[in-house]
Formats: sequence, structure tokens, C-alpha cells
Amino acid sequence: MAENELPEPESVKLFEGMTGGDGGAIPTYDVTIRVRRYNPEVSDEAYWDDFKMQMYRTDRVLDALHKIKWELDGSVSFRRSCAHGICGSDAMRINGRNRLACKTLLKDLDMTKPITVEPIKGLPCEKDLIVDMEPFFQAYREIMPFFINDSNEPERERLQTIEDRARFDDTTKCILCAACTSSCPVFWTDGQYFGPSAIVNAHRFIFRFP
Repeated sequence: MAENELPEPESVKLFEGMTGGDGGAIPTYDVTIRVRRYNPEVSDEAYWDDFKMQMYRTDRVLDALHKIKWELDGSVSFRRSCAHGICGSDAMRINGRNRLACKTLLKDLDMTKPITVEPIKGLPCEKDLIVDMEPFFQAYREIMPFFINDSNEPERERLQTIEDRARFDDTTKCILCAACTSSCPVFWTDGQYFGPSAIVNAHRFIFRFP
């Protein structure tokens, strides 16, 4: 080590040990992603398309979709934005359950069988995994989950205690991904049902104060 040179951090050594280990690479696994394809400009019929690739166990379903889009078939269409479970853009049905693709790890699924990916139900499919979210947001707007002030403007800010906040804290965590709403069979068939997301957001403002 040269004079005045700092020693290598232990975290770096640990990382190198994990990736290098016995001199081998991180193991990869053969995975088949089965995507439900739909393109109304080509056909009114949807179909399944299989993509075989090698992935790491710690990869997410979103990583697999990126690999398909960037390396195998650029026509595969889906929404994503932050890729960290905040924006709610990549809600889809994965192995028959509504999930966020960016939060679903391949290792938590059965990689020995094809992993099915399809659009969420109850909303019109525009192409592949992309659905029209307007009916969902229309229900959200109709419930009016906003702060509506009918009194005179206060002279100072409205204070809120920790206890007040705790009454509706869980309802502030909704990211409007439509995963819960579109998993409800009632929502699939009843155009008048607002869905749990709209109701939860209304709860936030109904119970904001004692």
C-alpha cells in the first residue's frame, strides 16, 4: 500500500467475495416469460408469446421485460417509470396475481415453469400489457378525494397532531396503481363500482380530523 493510501473498505471486499467467490460468475437461470400479446392494429385476438432467456434469481419481472424489450422484441409494450414501487405504472397480472413488476423478484416465483405476464383486468387493453387507465381515474375523480374547504380561510395553518395523522396514515400509501381495484371481480362487471382505491383515498379526507 502506497503512503497516504487508504485501505480498501470492508464492504468492497465483501462484495468482491460475493461476486468472485471461488472465481466463478454469479449463477444465471433459464427463465421463460410468457407475455400476453395484443395489438388491435394487427388483430382483434390476443395470443401468448414465450421468451426464453437467462436471468439472475434476484432480477425482477421488470428486468426480464426490459431484456425482452431491449434485446429480443422491441414491439413488446408495457408501462414503467420509477421502477421502485412508487409511481404505480407497472401493475400487471403475474402468474395470475396482480403485482408490481418492479417489486416482484424472479426468485419468489416458480422459475421451472413459464412465468405468465398479462394486463390487469377490468380496464380496456390498448396494447400488450398497457391498459386504458381513464375509467379508473374517472372513478377516483368522482369520489372527490380532495380537501374541500367550506369555511373561511384560517389566519394560520391548520395543525395536525400525530394522533390525528395516525387515523388515516395507511390510506396515504396508495400509489394509484389500480392493482387492488382491478383484482376485484365486481369491478370487472359493474361499471358503477368505484373500487377500493377511490374509497381508501376518500377515507383519508373523511377521517383527517376528529
